[in-house]
Amino acid sequence: MNLRLLYLDELKGYYKSKVMIILWMGLPFLSVFFSSFNFETDGVPLSYLVGILIASIGGTLSSVMLSTSITSELNRHVYDLFLIRPIKRYFILIAKFLAVYTCIVIATCISLSLGLFIDYIKGTLTNISIVLHTFESLIFTLAAIAIACSAGILIGISVTNVAASAILSVYLGSQLSIISVLPSLILPNIINPLVLGIVVGSSVSPTLLTIAIHLFNKKQL
Repeated sequence: MNLRLLYLDELKGYYKSKVMIILWMGLPFLSVFFSSFNFETDGVPLSYLVGILIASIGGTLSSVMLSTSITSELNRHVYDLFLIRPIKRYFILIAKFLAVYTCIVIATCISLSLGLFIDYIKGTLTNISIVLHTFESLIFTLAAIAIACSAGILIGISVTNVAASAILSVYLGSQLSIISVLPSLILPNIINPLVLGIVVGSSVSPTLLTIAIHLFNKKQL
């Protein structure tokens, strides 16, 4: 079984789950809700705040989903059946990462697109900076979710109790998911937000995933 088949199998399982269905409806609703009101943000674009919210919620849920599913499957020796076949261990983790990440990315794109559409309907989409801020928010969110997914996999591999895995993911996943966003808000004139999001997302996430793969390869199933 190759990586593509594993990915499609995991994707089918995740996008049919109740949590993911709620997430696909919930994140767009949050974007619509916040875009429908004129909040005072002290000069911070609303798209930044919506992006932080989406990154926090989406990142936390994706981390919990991955960690608890991996811990549960390890306890039930589900992977023994996979490893009977000629398959590389790390394919399993990468397939899970890509499947959950794909689902969250779809929800995020729908959410931010709805926000832009509402701005267009309201006639507030008159400045190109709004589109740029939304694009920056998308980069932040994608980087944050990638980090949270990798953290969830690492927690799932390291913890043997499902409840503990969920608790750690809620706390650590939510904290790690906003790493790529906060520095640009604290130092907006010093750090380029797009560069920061790309650098953080492309360095922290692969690092966590590599550690998880190493532990998984050493683990007795």
